[in-house]
Amino acid sequence: MSPSRPSATSKESFASLFEQSEGAGKQRRRQYHTGETVEVTVVAIAREAVFADLGGKQEGMFERAALIDGEGKLRVAVGSRVSAVVSGVDSGTGQVRLTPVVVRASDDGASSLSVASPAAGGAPLLVEGARVKGKVTGIERYGIFVQIAGTSGRSGRGLVPTAETATPRAADLKKHFTVGQEVEAKILSVDESGKIRLSISALRADEERGQFESYAKAERSGDAGDKGAKQPTPRNFGTLGDLLAKKVKR
Repeated sequence: MSPSRPSATSKESFASLFEQSEGAGKQRRRQYHTGETVEVTVVAIAREAVFADLGGKQEGMFERAALIDGEGKLRVAVGSRVSAVVSGVDSGTGQVRLTPVVVRASDDGASSLSVASPAAGGAPLLVEGARVKGKVTGIERYGIFVQIAGTSGRSGRGLVPTAETATPRAADLKKHFTVGQEVEAKILSVDESGKIRLSISALRADEERGQFESYAKAERSGDAGDKGAKQPTPRNFGTLGDLLAKKVKR
């Protein structure tokens, strides 16, 4: 007796099972390797660890201490984007351990004047919007190169473009900076290839804005002392301070 021909219903069932099995193969957990660079998003924060989405329903884990700043505050929140390096993979559970390299600026453009603190391994954690110190290693027509303190090699060297050096337009940068000079700057961005863009002028503007806002707040609340007494005029605000003063008066 010859085998019966499969019905249309059987064919549909077989096709459905085939698609499901193929889809299951695609859902298999990806294998990560030590030293691999990944871009992740923070999804949960615990007492001693910070968890991030690796994609494909997989999570990676940061030691919470690696994401703490010098004042003990956590540098990330749920939704923060972080560039990291895989520091290890548990052979039993498959859990991926991560070391943070760069904390990306938030989508709302909020900046921070906190100082970059060492991450795991001793190198400073690069946080977009943070203040860093470094030494000038090169001076070019288009800007100056700065080696961020605590780093070595290209991975910690950033460029301050000419427009961000806080020097007059068309100024000769070699007359304002020297190789080996220590400077402070703000991290504007760190792209996925690791190129760091710094700004001296943005750092100064942020500092002046913070000083002015503190002064204005104290003046409005009366915390500065006797309301009838003349309060000291904030210094070095320049054009930025004038603009902010007009907004406060409105």
